Amino acid sequence: MQYKVSNKDLADYIIQNAGAKNFKELVTKISKLIDLSETSVYNKLNDRSSFSASEIIEIYLHFGISVDQLMSRKDKHNSFVPFFADGLKYKPRNYTDYINNIIMYYSKIKQLEDVHGYFLANEVPLFHLLSFPHLMYMKLYIWNKTNWHIKDLPSEYAFQSIENDYDLKQSLALLRELYYSFQDTQIWNLNMLDNSITQFQYLIDLGILTHKDEIGHLAREFNELVSNLETLTLSGHKPQNIKGIQNPCNIYITDMNIGSEVILVKTQNTSFLFQQIDVPNYMRTNDPKMIENQYAFFENIKKISTHITMTGEKERTKFFNKLRGKVANITTS
Repeated sequence: MQYKVSNKDLADYIIQNAGAKNFKELVTKISKLIDLSETSVYNKLNDRSSFSASEIIEIYLHFGISVDQLMSRKDKHNSFVPFFADGLKYKPRNYTDYINNIIMYYSKIKQLEDVHGYFLANEVPLFHLLSFPHLMYMKLYIWNKTNWHIKDLPSEYAFQSIENDYDLKQSLALLRELYYSFQDTQIWNLNMLDNSITQFQYLIDLGILTHKDEIGHLAREFNELVSNLETLTLSGHKPQNIKGIQNPCNIYITDMNIGSEVILVKTQNTSFLFQQIDVPNYMRTNDPKMIENQYAFFENIKKISTHITMTGEKERTKFFNKLRGKVANITTS
């Protein structure tokens, strides 16, 4: 079956998914983009006249959409799902670049209404590491070593290289504030520290991480991280954001190792799905069919998980005792 994609279809799609709050704002944006009067753009979006081929290409490129996306919306049985992978577009020039890219998405999300995040964690979500500079640097160092290979960064393990990096510190603080600004639900598993512990041990075994003080800092932050995670389950709220608001955070635990990490952000206006691929990069989509499919999957996993936020004392205690046991093994080895 063939479908005609009208300019009205295009307008509706951009308003719902691609960065325009309403029709008036969309008209203004496109008017500036293709250098036409707002009246002319208004008429074209209402199918009273047509965009030229060059105009429509410029609009599609600017808003990051394709004809396939618009056509697939009309077919409920179409399996086409558009994903975008920023890791294919560019490599970060420094660690701040990577953090700023995440900030860009969460800054947009913060502006939307009724934001709720859903985290299906393969390992401890990045947001929980933002208050721990040594752990954060270890993760960034590993990601650069295994993925980015940024040429201007030192190949040796050098925490001091970011100690006085004002831009990075500011970006980490801003991302933390953005994370504190919406409520979420997370599903954890007992293995979520394993990857970081293995990386820590790897760096020691290879003689990359040799300084006793730095090893001590990391061991201490592993312990503090576990304590912070436990505090989160005991309070049921994230720390206060800059406005003094504490947003709810519900934690569940499962014995299953789900696989790659999934972050789903649902809002009243639109939703986003982030699927981790080549760590630490994500593919993202706002395709409604994929969003609903992954939300249903999340809900299914939640039903067979244990709620430990301000409840489930026995299971919560066992869970954190096991995590502390894992951390104790690295600090005594």
